[in-house]
Amino acid sequence: MTLPPHFIDEKKKEVVFHLKGTFPVQLEIPTWMQSFPEGFKGVTCRCEETFYKLRAKVNEG
Repeated sequence: MTLPPHFIDEKKKEVVFHLKGTFPVQLEIPTWMQSFPEGFKGVTCRCEETFYKLRAKVNEG
C-alpha cells in the first residue's frame, strides 16, 4: 500500500493527505488510517500550496 503525501498534526490528532482528486480516492482513507494511531482522523487537502503551508506551520510548533 502506497500512501499519498501526508503529514501528522499531533495537536489536532489529524493526518492530512494531499489528494488532487476526490471520489473514489477518498474511499481509501479508512484503509490508510490503519497505519496511524487510534483516535486520529484523516482529512484531505486538494490544493498543493495549502498542503505545504499547513505542513510548514505544523513543523514549526
